[in-house]
Amino acid sequence: MRDAVIPWMRERMGGDVRVLHELVLGARRADLVFVGERDIAAVEIKSGRDRLDRLRDQVREYSFYVPEVWIALAPKWIDARSHRHYGINRLLVDAGATPQVVWLEPHASKPFRDELVCSRLLELLWASEALAIAQRTDVLPGPAYGQLRKDHVKKLLARLLTGNEIVAEVCRELRSRPLTGLGSDDPVGVRSAPL
Repeated sequence: MRDAVIPWMRERMGGDVRVLHELVLGARRADLVFVGERDIAAVEIKSGRDRLDRLRDQVREYSFYVPEVWIALAPKWIDARSHRHYGINRLLVDAGATPQVVWLEPHASKPFRDELVCSRLLELLWASEALAIAQRTDVLPGPAYGQLRKDHVKKLLARLLTGNEIVAEVCRELRSRPLTGLGSDDPVGVRSAPL
């Protein structure tokens, strides 16, 4: 199913998109996370061998951290009710000889999105990534970061950067992060200097 979802999401998001496999979002791992230059989306895959009993909690957790969450379903789950509630973007994936996305809801050009998650995206960052953003954006010019506890840096970023700046900066760091999971794309762009 990944073989169908990855090219579909790459085309949908357009441009240069990095795919991260098994990225930790809170207490759970999203199967796929797509990181563009200024956008991020998570996908949970439910094959015919999976169960749906954890799906609602998984989607709720992922939705806390990223603005757009999709579930990719095997045909077995087309009539299941547990994936039918507001806020879930759904894909039906035919995993036959040539896997392909055959159905989606809502339409890909108008998916459910939560634009209020911007500051929570900062929680996906490692401490060194947050510090790199703070220095790059002059939130903490020079060596001033040494006087702060690391958790304060993310709070400063949340207060002093706009939502668009947060999304772009988090995407920049995730795109350049060393490989995060088996099958993840290579890092894109220049890695921030270690602090």
